[in-house]
Amino acid sequence: MPIKSTQRVAPANQYPPDAMPKIGRIIFHIGVTAAMFDGFWGLQNLALTKDYIGTQYGGHFQYLTILGLFGTIITMFLSGVCDYLPAIQSLKTIKRVFLLFAMPVELVISSIYWSIILFAPELMLPPNPELSSSSEPSAEAKDPLFRIPLLMDLSMHALPAVALAIDFFFLEKKFKPPASNIGSFVLAATFGTGYSLWVEHCASINGSFPYPFLTIMNFQQRIMMYVGSTLMAWLVFRGLNAIHK
Repeated sequence: MPIKSTQRVAPANQYPPDAMPKIGRIIFHIGVTAAMFDGFWGLQNLALTKDYIGTQYGGHFQYLTILGLFGTIITMFLSGVCDYLPAIQSLKTIKRVFLLFAMPVELVISSIYWSIILFAPELMLPPNPELSSSSEPSAEAKDPLFRIPLLMDLSMHALPAVALAIDFFFLEKKFKPPASNIGSFVLAATFGTGYSLWVEHCASINGSFPYPFLTIMNFQQRIMMYVGSTLMAWLVFRGLNAIHK
């Protein structure tokens, strides 16, 4: 006598659970993407953009912050697409490549940015353009440095690193060799070398670097800064990946 199976069979038109859209993750990833892009878009209406950055060679894209921001925007957007279409593994692979690049870069950006902002803001922030164009006596009471609004600042210099760390530790698996050793080093070295060449090229045309602390450094000191930041990004990733369960 044949034994009847008690295992439930899903209807032919029903997707398996791991292929269904993940609504909570979609809201998180797309919400973070929108917040970061909104912060960048708000820069376009600031006096610094219109009177200073907009007239320079390279514009916003001579800033490491902006390059890292767009890397994170792409990563978060791809994450949202993967949440909606989890059955497409190729999208997941592409997203993890961007995560491998963006997470260590953003963590280095945030750590350097906030350290300098707290202890020596004049090495990070440009002069306030309103002071040079104003002849009113009250101009002396204004901040001599140009500071963007706090929420905009957080959306570009804090949110990317926090969002990528949350995504990595709670929504992603740890990276394994060769991605965790060779792949991470190649990406860090390629981006670090590419950015150092790009920012040096922009400075040769503009006459100054986008960050004041680079302008006051000589060439040898800048090389040490580029190499040190690149190694820091790689070591940060290696450390985070090691503690990921």
